[in-house]
Amino acid sequence: MSGGGRGGRRASQPRPGWEAPERLPAEGGGTKVVFYEEQTGLRKDFNFSGFPVPVEMQRWMAQLLASRCGPRGGSKRTRTAQAYFDILKHFAAVLAKAEPVPSEPGELTAAHFQAFRKRYEEVPTVVRPYVLALRRMMQPREELAADARRELLRTRLPTGTPDGRIFTYSDSEWQQIMTALRHDVRTCRDRIREGLRLLAAFRSGGLEVGSQEESLGRLLDLFARTGDLPRRQGPSGKRYHTREVLRLGGARGISRMLCLTGNEATAFALLISALTAENFGTVKKWPAAHTRPDGGFGAPGIALIEESKPRRGPEHEHMVIALEDLPPSLREVLEAEKADSKLFRSPLRLYELLLELTQVARQLSGESAAFLSCSPSSRTRKVEWNPNLHSRNWGLSHGFSPSKDTESDKPAVDVRRIRQTALELQRRPVAHTARTLRDHYLRRSSTVQAQRRTLVGEALCEQIAKARAVAEVPVFTPAFLERAAADPTAAAAEAGLEAEVLKRMLTGEQDAVVTACTDHRDSPHSSPGQPCTASFLVCLNCKNARALPHHLPLQVAVHDRLLALRPNIDPNVWRVRYETTVHQLQDIIDHYTTAEQASARESLLPSQERLVGALITGRLDLR
Repeated sequence: MSGGGRGGRRASQPRPGWEAPERLPAEGGGTKVVFYEEQTGLRKDFNFSGFPVPVEMQRWMAQLLASRCGPRGGSKRTRTAQAYFDILKHFAAVLAKAEPVPSEPGELTAAHFQAFRKRYEEVPTVVRPYVLALRRMMQPREELAADARRELLRTRLPTGTPDGRIFTYSDSEWQQIMTALRHDVRTCRDRIREGLRLLAAFRSGGLEVGSQEESLGRLLDLFARTGDLPRRQGPSGKRYHTREVLRLGGARGISRMLCLTGNEATAFALLISALTAENFGTVKKWPAAHTRPDGGFGAPGIALIEESKPRRGPEHEHMVIALEDLPPSLREVLEAEKADSKLFRSPLRLYELLLELTQVARQLSGESAAFLSCSPSSRTRKVEWNPNLHSRNWGLSHGFSPSKDTESDKPAVDVRRIRQTALELQRRPVAHTARTLRDHYLRRSSTVQAQRRTLVGEALCEQIAKARAVAEVPVFTPAFLERAAADPTAAAAEAGLEAEVLKRMLTGEQDAVVTACTDHRDSPHSSPGQPCTASFLVCLNCKNARALPHHLPLQVAVHDRLLALRPNIDPNVWRVRYETTVHQLQDIIDHYTTAEQASARESLLPSQERLVGALITGRLDLR
């Protein structure tokens, strides 16, 4: 892709006559694998002829490695290929002790894989990745016998190193790392922009001839055009930089006025990884080429970058990610803060700054990488343009601990912990699925586990509080009504009500269909002093509800009608809408004898039946 042209760049094509490199050269007898690292082009040979197994097994193992680490495989780095080679070597050592030693893949049995497991069963952190590696290489092969395949693919494996050991940084640790990263970015930005300003002033003739600035501008111009600085020949014939170069800062000092150092390029990658939650190993391979769908004028701006993750397999290895600027709302909030606030919160602005500061390095080196640093040599004319980044070196140079086991007031810089922390802060999937985020990254987090326990605890407490609030509706029995008729004041005190309120409830003036209401202007569902607007079915959940004997026919009728609805509507809908209400009505009805319940069913008046229908259909709620 390209940032300037429409439609991106054209796909590169192999030159005429190009042939794919031979992974299993004939001169090796089929026991040699030639591996080419995709991103660097580095070659490494893996020779299986020394394995203590028959030649046919050596060739088969070579084919396994060539297939797994080939163009269609999921492993594209030399370190990964070396790991697979070593695991096959360990497997061959186990086979060499078998009786008899298998001479071809078809002779492998379940016992061979069991022996391999047994050799490393005391070290679960080893046996797990070893067996998983054999699965990846051998699962697609058809040469294995059925029993051997079943044993290899047996799902239960010892638990390896707990994922939870990748802890997030604490707030103070995170702040320490971010402060150091931002300091490096600010420093190199100010330095290189000053160098570019001086270079532009020299080229425009704006510097006083003979001044130190003019001399430095001339050296910067030479370096920007050739990548080298003036040299003189020493007594031994070697060429050294001139005294003027040494006087004005030396090759390193002058080159750093236009180029990043290795640690500064690493700081950019670590900071972008922290902002985007992308893998550091993926970020550091980003190209400078990108496209702006908004043409560079959108708000917020977006840049599309093609990145590569070989572990995703050949079908999903290449993907396009979007770097976004700050949304307008957040930009307005940060307007009152320092200008750097927007830079260090915007992945897009940080990426654009990186391209600005590495522009001279790309022009001189011909590289297309976004992350590029300069390492000039004072003894040779060779200038090293380095796209490689090393987070450990950056951490050590800033006084951070070399490892997590070393006691220090500064944490060790671990790119896995940086991504884990960023993912926990953002809580959104990045270059993986939502399921991976939930089950892998967040599940192993002690911070998220603590938050989950707190959240679940709060939810349970809330439900307990609701359950206690939804107390059983008090039922005024016929015996209570007799006491109320004899002594209304004493009965009201017994019920916790005012005598006048109890009187109106007994006469039905405060009926709410299936219950009576002590005060409809003191409702938990409305503002204090305002009439209650809740549905009459919700009255069963209210502290103001009271059940009297004259409500029983309505209560029985509503209870029966709701049960009759159950087989005729969606079960989940019925459960959500009516199940609790049915249980509450049943609790009230159970206060009466079977004869009283039967009498209530028979004594339901037509007007009451219409009222029940209006209640269930919701017509009463529309009034």
